[in-house]
Amino acid sequence: MTGRNHVVVGVDGSPGSRRALAWAAEEAALRRAVLDVVVVVGHSPHHRGAGPSAQAEAPMLAGEAAARLDEAAEEVSDIAPGLTVEKLALDGDPARILCDRSSEAAMLVVGSRGRGGLTGALLGSVSTKCAHHSKAPVVIVPEPHPRRRGSPHARQVGTVVVGIDRSPGSQRALSWAVEEARFHQWTIEAIEAWRDPYGGDMTMEFDLPHFRRERTTLSESVQEQLDTFVLEVTGGDPPVKIGRLIVDGEPDAVLCARSAAADLLVVGSRGRGGVARVLLGSVSNSCAHHSSCPIAIVAST
Repeated sequence: MTGRNHVVVGVDGSPGSRRALAWAAEEAALRRAVLDVVVVVGHSPHHRGAGPSAQAEAPMLAGEAAARLDEAAEEVSDIAPGLTVEKLALDGDPARILCDRSSEAAMLVVGSRGRGGLTGALLGSVSTKCAHHSKAPVVIVPEPHPRRRGSPHARQVGTVVVGIDRSPGSQRALSWAVEEARFHQWTIEAIEAWRDPYGGDMTMEFDLPHFRRERTTLSESVQEQLDTFVLEVTGGDPPVKIGRLIVDGEPDAVLCARSAAADLLVVGSRGRGGVARVLLGSVSNSCAHHSSCPIAIVAST
């Protein structure tokens, strides 16, 4: 049975799921966790039903699933020799099954697009649903980028970028990011976006001493609140180095820009603008679609 020391990954044979599998295998190895490799069969419209055609196809689908699981296990053995792998072929809706498996897992890992993905689509239907409904932190692994793990361009010391708005959601995101960074011995950038009241324009009439003082006072206040928030969440003695930055701009644009030089982006599922009925906030939703590096979305509950 899936447990807190399990990492769940969905595979369908697509390039996206193979990237997710590699990421999940490395993660499970670091955590000394069990890797649950899940293949969902019989979810295509022409495979549904209980008629003679569906019954005749069942052995073929089971064979395809077994072959896909064996192939995935071989890939895992190359990435993380000795890692314990549980191979699961399950029937039903892929997103629902993966989210159900996430309820007792350390994390769920999916590719940004699977076999059904369209070239113009940033996220596939399964990854989108998992981002909204996963009960564990869900990691979405995007298209390859130069700084991905295993790349010769990757830094020796990795970076986790965490979006902060001082909401309960970002508190959970930061707490989870600290533990994740500890596993990898990565550093953290805790970033809060703020809007410069002058839009960066300090020319002409704005370039006066009282305007400059006001702008400095505002930015220092935001920085102080960010520092206090990080201190309260981490207890003042985090196991990893945490940088605290305020950056002018819209939160999603700031975080996605920072993701280009990061190894992982972490956001809460909802921030200050979230309401109870909204499963994914606008910032986390935008980052899920546009992050350049893998993104972890930490559920609000």
